[in-house]
Amino acid sequence: MSEASEQIAVIEYCALRRIDVFAVPNGGKRNALEAHNLKRQGVKAGVPDLMIPIAKGGYHGLFIEMKVGRNKPTDKQKEWLERLSRNGYKAVVCYGAEAAIDTIEEYMGIGGK
Repeated sequence: MSEASEQIAVIEYCALRRIDVFAVPNGGKRNALEAHNLKRQGVKAGVPDLMIPIAKGGYHGLFIEMKVGRNKPTDKQKEWLERLSRNGYKAVVCYGAEAAIDTIEEYMGIGGK
């Protein structure tokens, strides 16, 4: 499974459960002009892939950095996760859709599958 397909599974799960979630489109290959324009629009390297903008359990919201296999967070991703955590968000790395869904269910206080 690719990171993209795992993230799609998480998005589909959230849609079924009616959980507000959005993706942060920071990854992917882009030409120089597009990359320049996205930076001017506020795209920041390292921002986690998914955000659930719902306050729960003393947190302002949940950020998830998706990974698969042996992929590890980059230094910029680690910096963002730490920064978000310091500012009242739950910010985690999840390896695969199942781990992300488990994290979401725990965060939202809902039953599993």
